[in-house]
Amino acid sequence: MNQTPPHWQGELPEGWLLVTVDRLPAWMLSPFGATWASNPTLCQLASAGLTCDRVLAGTIDSSQTLRELAMGHATDWQDTAAGPLAAAEARGWNVTVVTDVEEQFSDLMSQFSNMNVVRVAPQRLSVTVAAEEESSCGRVLGAAVHEFEKGQTDLLWCHLGSLGVSWDAPQVWRDGFFDEDDPPAGNSAEIPEFTVTQETDPDRVSAVRQIFAGEIAHMDEWLGRLVTSVSARWQRFGMLLLGLRGLPLGLHGQVGVGSDEPAPYTELSHLPAILVDPTDRQASQRFGGLLMPADLGVTVGELIVGVEGENRLSERLEKIPQGVGRSIQRLFGDDAGLWRRGFRDRVCSVGGGGRALTVAGWSLVEPRDEQPQLFLKPDDFFDLSDVADRSREVSEALADCLDALGRQCSGAVLDPLPGVLVNEGLNRR
Repeated sequence: MNQTPPHWQGELPEGWLLVTVDRLPAWMLSPFGATWASNPTLCQLASAGLTCDRVLAGTIDSSQTLRELAMGHATDWQDTAAGPLAAAEARGWNVTVVTDVEEQFSDLMSQFSNMNVVRVAPQRLSVTVAAEEESSCGRVLGAAVHEFEKGQTDLLWCHLGSLGVSWDAPQVWRDGFFDEDDPPAGNSAEIPEFTVTQETDPDRVSAVRQIFAGEIAHMDEWLGRLVTSVSARWQRFGMLLLGLRGLPLGLHGQVGVGSDEPAPYTELSHLPAILVDPTDRQASQRFGGLLMPADLGVTVGELIVGVEGENRLSERLEKIPQGVGRSIQRLFGDDAGLWRRGFRDRVCSVGGGGRALTVAGWSLVEPRDEQPQLFLKPDDFFDLSDVADRSREVSEALADCLDALGRQCSGAVLDPLPGVLVNEGLNRR
């Protein structure tokens, strides 16, 4: 790992680039294991920064996750802020938000006077576009480049919501993922939606993933243009890329965004996150501990102002309320033990289709109106092999913890995890 440069606190960033994307599954990105995908910009960011392998959403509601990141804590915790927007305000920075879902920022606009939101009208097309700048992705990221080049922003936040609305990138992007003997890709921009059964043709599911891979590749190209523009003006800046929730792509019986939300398997809750430090610390490293978006929000806030906040980990993890963000800035220092101990011992994910609790070595998913399922972590990356029958003690302990979390607010201090959960996880790490 890279050594921490001395007196790094004096090297404050000139600016910060924050990119958030709704419906961006980690497993479809090349830095997170999709070896068949092509995401050169994302790979470049991963080589320049810290890739966080186990960021989980506490909620499948993207608006809540967005606010959690911005404020540095869960929505029902408190009214104070410790995230990037408060830090930007403390530095006297101008904040520009470019997005196609302006309504998700309306509440934040009322709290931060230094924030300007640039709205890009969302579009829902029936077929793919001809020109790259006409796509949903191109319009948002192109507008972000335009706003940045005005030279009036210090924190640029680009939020893309169209990956769950319209797949309208030019045809060439999807065609590149189809072989000659594959069924034709077609030019429909409408996101397919269907239930996967034993009778479903596997090629139909694969085609959806290939089309979506083309959309991500198109986004990656535009992201590269944005990073190039920012790099030309800022010599020392930080960046965070974060997905807000995944997308059902057939791993658990559903493809597309339907009216019935599936349970929060990792297909939905596992978020891609890459954090680039302004002083290049921990470049090309990976952190495998459990994290939530609030943790990254607090961390970005601290990196912007250049000091450590009050949420230090001198106390035990269970003394810190679940909903409060825990800065991972100390990973950039010389405390090597943090890479093993981590910052969270559990993450609870809740959505309309059920709830889940993940600890170091296990994940219990409780689909609505169905039996709970237990998965071995991190080995069972996709939550496909239910081992509840073979590990009843673990299942019962996780279910009890999940029930306890359901009775508490996110500001409550949690009881320590039962030994069976802690010991099993440690024994396999």
